[in-house]
Amino acid sequence: MTEIVTAVAGKVSECMVDPIGRHLGYLFCYRSHIDELRNNVKTLGEARGEVQITVDEATRRGDEIRPRVQGWLKQVDEITGEAEELMMKDENNKISCFNLKSRYQLGRQASKKAQVIVEIQEARDFPDGVLSSPSTDCNLQRI
Repeated sequence: MTEIVTAVAGKVSECMVDPIGRHLGYLFCYRSHIDELRNNVKTLGEARGEVQITVDEATRRGDEIRPRVQGWLKQVDEITGEAEELMMKDENNKISCFNLKSRYQLGRQASKKAQVIVEIQEARDFPDGVLSSPSTDCNLQRI
């Protein structure tokens, strides 16, 4: 009987350690979550810049841009704005170590936003390129 109780208690404690540790991490490591968010925003901004250059070149040539690429750029702009707002909140409030609720909320929000940014970066792969249709300039014949 004691072995069964011990086994059940062991399983319950295993299931509870990860969530509790994650939530304590939001509280005590909120600064590292903010730094991770800042780095992810920087990397995403660089990726957006590379895609934007390609889009600008295609637009100048008169090519159509794939809706998926336009949606990705819009999504990048939205998440970057939200992340910058969160980082400004951190800089303006200068949270003290005794304000546990604010530290927890900020750490959690920063961690979640950083995960979303990583997912958006992974969605950057456009196997068909950014153009909806190939340029017609290649089909023109010289007279």
